[in-house]
Amino acid sequence: MKKEELIKQIQKYEPLLANAVSHMVEYIQDNYSAAYPSKVQTEAVNDYLRSVYADGDGSMSERICEHRRIASQKITIAAIPVLDNYQLDKLQNVLDHIAYDKEYYMPERGYGMHR
Repeated sequence: MKKEELIKQIQKYEPLLANAVSHMVEYIQDNYSAAYPSKVQTEAVNDYLRSVYADGDGSMSERICEHRRIASQKITIAAIPVLDNYQLDKLQNVLDHIAYDKEYYMPERGYGMHR
């Protein structure tokens, strides 16, 4: 199955999940991906986690983090048709980091001449 077909299928019943899967599959399949996902990719995951009430009261207590981690597994499960075992492990590892740190992304750096 191709990523585009999978995203169309998921989009029909869970648009935020489809967006998170799309962004994270793109990150995982990038041969030259950065060590961390981009802010947009991380926000797609956080948007999905908020939509399934995995943020609780907004604190990052251990209980809330575990709830976020468990909820993030649905993203990995949805990506099974397009990723191999190694990629699925890498994806869940990144999602676990996002579950414990909402700002787990590569900060955008402004390059240019500064005076």
